[in-house]
Amino acid sequence: MKDFSERNPLVVGAVGIGLTLGIMWLSLNYQKLPFINQNTEYTAYFAEAGGLATGNPVQVSGFRVGDVSSVDLDGPRVRVKFKVASDVRIGDRSEAAIKLKTLLGSKLLEISSRGDGRLDKPIPLDRTTSPYQLPDALGDLATTISGLNTD
Repeated sequence: MKDFSERNPLVVGAVGIGLTLGIMWLSLNYQKLPFINQNTEYTAYFAEAGGLATGNPVQVSGFRVGDVSSVDLDGPRVRVKFKVASDVRIGDRSEAAIKLKTLLGSKLLEISSRGDGRLDKPIPLDRTTSPYQLPDALGDLATTISGLNTD
């Protein structure tokens, strides 16, 4: 075996850089590794997406437990797939709602866990709530104002 000082410095440098880059890549993508990723994927159907996007947080009881993984059209409804930490219990009668996260309009998916069993089917449209949108608010305002007697 050669002494360290006798080794080719280009090979030693290339191996060192390769190992460093590999460790950096693993540390930045550790949640995507199959033996570390301990998330369960669920699906919910909504009447409208309401500004929800991939990567938005998922909350249960006010705690962030996962992220939205996809938002797709499925006929006349919107299919939202989301991942939740596997140690979080989501009941078979759970409800989902798209809510405002901030005043600037970013959204989150709020899950209300209900039921005794474990959720194994998508959350149906009748147990989901879309957010209150500005056009809805303006429409309600117009209805309220038209009913006022200004004389």
